[in-house]
Amino acid sequence: MPIKPTDNGKFKVDVSLGEDPVTGRRRRKIKVFNTRKEAEKYEDELHHIYNTKQIFGERNLSFSLVRDLYLEDCKIHSKQSTFSMIRYVVGKHITPYWENSFLRGITTRDVRKFQEKLIASQMANKSINNIMIILKCIFRKAVEENAMSFNPSDNVKNLRKTTKQMKFWTPDEFKQFLSLIEEEDFLFRAFYSTAYLTGMRCGEMLALNWTDIDPYRREINVYKSLSYNRSELVIAEPKTRSSIRRISVNNKLLLLLDEWKEKQKYLFDRLRMTHTDQTHIFQYKDVPPTKDRFSRKIKLICKDSDLDPIRLHDLRHSHVALLIHQKEDYATIKERLGHASIKTTIDVYGHLYPNKQQETADRLDELF
Repeated sequence: MPIKPTDNGKFKVDVSLGEDPVTGRRRRKIKVFNTRKEAEKYEDELHHIYNTKQIFGERNLSFSLVRDLYLEDCKIHSKQSTFSMIRYVVGKHITPYWENSFLRGITTRDVRKFQEKLIASQMANKSINNIMIILKCIFRKAVEENAMSFNPSDNVKNLRKTTKQMKFWTPDEFKQFLSLIEEEDFLFRAFYSTAYLTGMRCGEMLALNWTDIDPYRREINVYKSLSYNRSELVIAEPKTRSSIRRISVNNKLLLLLDEWKEKQKYLFDRLRMTHTDQTHIFQYKDVPPTKDRFSRKIKLICKDSDLDPIRLHDLRHSHVALLIHQKEDYATIKERLGHASIKTTIDVYGHLYPNKQQETADRLDELF
């Protein structure tokens, strides 16, 4: 009998819920009630919840433990740069709020309150959505570990993405920018020119060695990306498989890079460092520079001029604007940027193309 009277006049419920698929041991739920009616009600509810797979989760795991299990999975299955980003977001935004939560009691309303807190911080909607995606993955891990019966994030909608006006420099503006670079800062002239004329991502450029330039085919071979994880240098595959590509480059850029290579050799000699074809192209000390070095420099160069500075990544947008101005098609731009789909290219840069509607309307006049 699952319900038995105890010596002190109460009723003990001892229900078997089958075998644990991992340990092979019998699952049991034991609880004591003051009356038989309460005990019978609990037994009925327990069987109903279990049989309909609505059980809360038999493992009373803490949020911190499930979070760590999720991070372990990410470390194995994600790129190092992606894992570093996830770990930062979890530590900065998620753990402080949820660490002491009763995991099995979290509801959809609780998740919405967390989202509202992020909104109140005036964080960008895109950033909030990224945080919510990671939180959803942690709760999914809790469901997998049988610590939650459902994912409370499932019914919380993403925020509407806000579209910012894309910034880019025209050829004349970029020429003005180059004119502001001091002669002794030749490295920056070479770096920013490469970014503007190829559309490469910063990490892809920083990972380049001299062997990655084919002067005969006039191509740059892109197949890796450089980043730093807590001061540790990390070189991995680029953002997507389609990011592995060969980019054709113009003669003037090749000559500029050749000139920088000679200056780099002279610099390495002064520092008593060995220079080889495996040296990173944009290296100027014992280790390759970080992205921040080139991001900050743009503002410093533009500081005393009338030229509005742009972000480092906006040089990639500037390259696309340049190609569109030259009437290049979407397929060519997709190949140069390394987008996985031409839809991505159209979604991001379609608005830069001239509006063809007026030309279409004018041609209708020819019919009458």
